[in-house]
Amino acid sequence: MVAPARNRRGRAFRHSVNFIWRALPIAATFAIAAILARLLLANAPAHLATDLAQPVIVVTNWGRFGAALLGVLLAALAIGAIAYRRAIGCAGASSPLGITIATGVALVAAWCMPVLFSSDLYAYAAYGELTRLGHNPYTHSELNHANALISAAAWQWGKAIPVCVYGPAFVALALAVVTVLAPLGTLAQLEGMRVVASAALMLCIPLAYAAFPGDRTRRLAATAAIGLNPAAIWCAVEGHNDAIALAVALMGFALVRRRLFGIGAAIVALSGLVKAPGAAAAIALAAVERRARAGAVAGIALFATLSLPLLVSLVSQMAPHGQYAPQASLQAAVAPIALLVLGNQRWASLAALLIAAGVCALLARAGVARLRRRADEGWIWLGLAAWVLIPNPYPWYGLWLVALAGLAVRSRAGGVAIALSLTAALRYVPDAIAVPGPPGAVALGVLAMLPLVGLLAPINK
Repeated sequence: MVAPARNRRGRAFRHSVNFIWRALPIAATFAIAAILARLLLANAPAHLATDLAQPVIVVTNWGRFGAALLGVLLAALAIGAIAYRRAIGCAGASSPLGITIATGVALVAAWCMPVLFSSDLYAYAAYGELTRLGHNPYTHSELNHANALISAAAWQWGKAIPVCVYGPAFVALALAVVTVLAPLGTLAQLEGMRVVASAALMLCIPLAYAAFPGDRTRRLAATAAIGLNPAAIWCAVEGHNDAIALAVALMGFALVRRRLFGIGAAIVALSGLVKAPGAAAAIALAAVERRARAGAVAGIALFATLSLPLLVSLVSQMAPHGQYAPQASLQAAVAPIALLVLGNQRWASLAALLIAAGVCALLARAGVARLRRRADEGWIWLGLAAWVLIPNPYPWYGLWLVALAGLAVRSRAGGVAIALSLTAALRYVPDAIAVPGPPGAVALGVLAMLPLVGLLAPINK
């Protein structure tokens, strides 16, 4: 009996090593991109000296030079996607450990990139520092620019750090990170936030394996889809908090799968204390699992209670002052055309929103039809329905689409969701290069939404 067990472990080890080898091109593309980006930075224009002097360099309105750097990243994501697709296909012969190691190697390679394309990292750290200094991150307040971290964040955001739109658990986490690392300086505080996000993505791998339904092969494919997604890897390296929220939600689903329905559903809902989509996941869970409803209700009630400062901020500060400026989305593709036809900005914006709502309704109808037939793919269709409503689908939002795609990786909707998570990187263009004119906005929106063409087969199938 000992020998067969040893042979099984040996085979499992060989399969995992083989999988890591097959996934290695994902890391290699990031490594090559890092080398090319550093070569470009060596010849950066002189007027970018202040930007390059920041603790963590963010490409913002860099024009042609920004386009060159962003092109390097987009090429890495596109080439890495080829290896990513192969990795999903052969993940069934691997193990959660093998996928975790492959993801870790890719994260290390992506960390070698010398620039980021989002300033959110500075805002995240600033929320923790504001809290430490006794300020409310959910309101606009007088900022102490003598504080190095606050000063760096204010410079990055044009002297106006955006009001926090995340839950109190994330603010508490940011507070802990910046407090512990304060003696090491601003760079360490910022890098600490990136480490937490990267670690969260790696934690998602064993949690996903424990949370997803189906046999071992199906669960491993879902796990690889999440952990090895090139866009997800990059967004974790940028420090975005979606992987943190997803890890908490997956922990809850893993407990539900072990028949701890109440506790699991409550934890899924409480992931909203990091970022709101977790609470929506709890509602979906309660809709299909009667035994999880009490826990979901309790978790959502606690989430709403603890999130009151956030909810008040959304109503009193963000809603009155928010501007409708869609980019790299369905609405962004439609709005300039609507403006040309209608000649009025307000009516054009309303038309773009209504068209997006119509597409959303069609996708949601198809999703509900599939769920009635007990097809897990229906959840992906509902996720795609929500996606087309987002005026600015940032790349880090795509992790939630990928998590839904894990329910049916090889389905048509699953493939579209994964493709959209990659084309969402085009949302970097307006921030890194320059806001495009109407023709460019239409082209960018069309390209970002192009994977939806994969759904054009008869929608009731």
